[in-house]
Amino acid sequence: MQNPRIVRQMFLLPVLIFALLFIPLAGANAAPQEADSPPPQPPGLADPEELEAFADHFFQKREIMEKQIPGAVLVIVKDGDVWLAKGYGYADLENRVPVDPENTLFRLASITKVFTAVSVMQQVEQGKIALDQDVRRYLGDIRLENKTNTPLTVEHLLTHSTGFDRVDSPPGGLIKFDPEEADSLEDYVRTYLPAVVRKPGEAYIYDNNASMLQGYIVQRVTGMPFSQYLEEHLFKPLGMKHTSLLVTEENLGRLATAYVDQNVPLPFYSINPVENPQGGIVSTGSDMARFMLALLNGGTLDGAQILKPETIRTMQTPKRSIHPKVPQIGYGFEFAFHEAFNGQSVVGKGGDLPGYSSWMYLLPEQNIGIFIAYNKTENDDMTDARELFFKAFMNHYFPAAGQPADYPSEAEQLKRFEGLYRDLRVGYVVTRVYVGDDGQLTAENMLGRQKLRQIDPLLFLDEEGAPVAFKEGESGEIRYMYSRANIVSWSEKMPEPAPFRDVDAQHPYAAYINYLHQLQIVQGNADGTFAPDQPITRAEFIAWVLDWLGIPGYNSPAPWFRDIAGHPLAGEIQAATDALLVTGTPSGDFHPDQVITRQEAAVIIWRLMAQLGFQPMEAPVTDETDEWAAEAVMNMVAYELYGPEVQPDASGAVDYQSKRPMTRQEAAALIYQISMFF
Repeated sequence: MQNPRIVRQMFLLPVLIFALLFIPLAGANAAPQEADSPPPQPPGLADPEELEAFADHFFQKREIMEKQIPGAVLVIVKDGDVWLAKGYGYADLENRVPVDPENTLFRLASITKVFTAVSVMQQVEQGKIALDQDVRRYLGDIRLENKTNTPLTVEHLLTHSTGFDRVDSPPGGLIKFDPEEADSLEDYVRTYLPAVVRKPGEAYIYDNNASMLQGYIVQRVTGMPFSQYLEEHLFKPLGMKHTSLLVTEENLGRLATAYVDQNVPLPFYSINPVENPQGGIVSTGSDMARFMLALLNGGTLDGAQILKPETIRTMQTPKRSIHPKVPQIGYGFEFAFHEAFNGQSVVGKGGDLPGYSSWMYLLPEQNIGIFIAYNKTENDDMTDARELFFKAFMNHYFPAAGQPADYPSEAEQLKRFEGLYRDLRVGYVVTRVYVGDDGQLTAENMLGRQKLRQIDPLLFLDEEGAPVAFKEGESGEIRYMYSRANIVSWSEKMPEPAPFRDVDAQHPYAAYINYLHQLQIVQGNADGTFAPDQPITRAEFIAWVLDWLGIPGYNSPAPWFRDIAGHPLAGEIQAATDALLVTGTPSGDFHPDQVITRQEAAVIIWRLMAQLGFQPMEAPVTDETDEWAAEAVMNMVAYELYGPEVQPDASGAVDYQSKRPMTRQEAAALIYQISMFF
């Protein structure tokens, strides 16, 4: 059975998890205290002892102590040597086992993607894989559906610009608490291979399935299991003696315990598929030092060469950029937290799995590599310890030289940027861009309201100094935007659709309906009407909710309910059930075309809110609600998630009309109101 906390962390919330609680960082190797700031350091990294003092001070800062991380490892290499390899806190809180950089294993999560990309480029060097080749050539009898006129190439896989309709595992598809339930890599690809629905190369969307397919292609062209390939062609040559794509009985005892909310330890889990190219590697700090040394030394370490120097440079060169000054991705590497680069060349890769957080940064021109990992999921805010360390390191050793000059534009010129921008990966992340009364471009999203300072025709800085960049379409119109609301995806400017014929500007639900219409969540009828007063079915309501979240449906060979087979929204119902948003009936049916009641809709939304960390609230509700829906209805009222159909009486009490069928306009109001929390 799936753990609801894992489903929440790994599927519903790729960007934000609310209300996480932590316990103190347990200082096994340094007593926790608030330390004075380290003395000023001349630009550049010059003294290993000073570096260790800087690192110790960082982990003793109140801001980090309050995050209450159980244990961490920090490794820094420079000029071919390991300058720092140190553990902080505990790999196992209960047994007080300290983090040991030599022996403690951490799940690397998505840093695995760098190793996978290296394996692809090894085959490119040998002529077995061509970057510009249609990937169908390497898939054997597995059929890839491509709904565009542009071939999907290996280069598109490496740059996460595939145009796939699904870039992540389906709910319940990644984490398996029973290892026997995990699929082989080939079976996983056969079952879950997504379709290409957007022109490949058009846009950057962080893509786990792209990296999965890279590993499968290497397995196909080499004729050996992917785990064996990595062992023979990467881990052994580099002397990474504790690193593996598999967690086995031999190395399980050295794996750091995973912790989540309130430092609750997680039971051991497996990653699906068993040999997971996008996130399966476990490694130690010292082994990661060897990997970084090889990457910084032209692909060579202690006489072993994993790639040619020119191939390493190619991998670390930006390949997809929304703006020349704001790169996103190379081959396996990504470019994040641009505001902290301080004029330096920086490439990196981060990783997250339940109970594990990691990041690797490389400064190739300075010959410096940094690896930080800890055994806790940290998604309580948008600034985690990995980002904080990187920014502190850069500001201390490579401070910024100055601010770029303004690029003045008149308010009328800025209006071309106005509109709604919807994140391509996380559908509920929406940014509204507009010119304020002061003539300055402003962006509003889940991070709040930010005034934007223009420094280039298509580039702005927000109030934190982070870039907000725009990209034009083929006709010169503004098409995409990038901001720190989601650092691993672009947002698409949503066109303003023609209004529905039966929803004019004065309609009481116009604002709700038109918003969802512009985000392409709701569609009208062939005659241009919306039928706002008509009831909405259970299946259609589920489809709207999933579309708002950005969760695509998928057709399972073993559907949850008997009566959804062949239904046009069967995939959405399957995904919603996997995500613990809906259940069926005792008979094993779902009744997808049955009209949904207001209390049934409330239960679905409250299940979602609870997974997002919303706390239960009380409110006066006067109508008769079934016991199984009472908490959900009360929270709909408490959070004011309704439209004009609900009017509090003189005492503030509300008749939610729980058992009445929900109409399409009321469903639009409900989804609109919950979206305003983001």
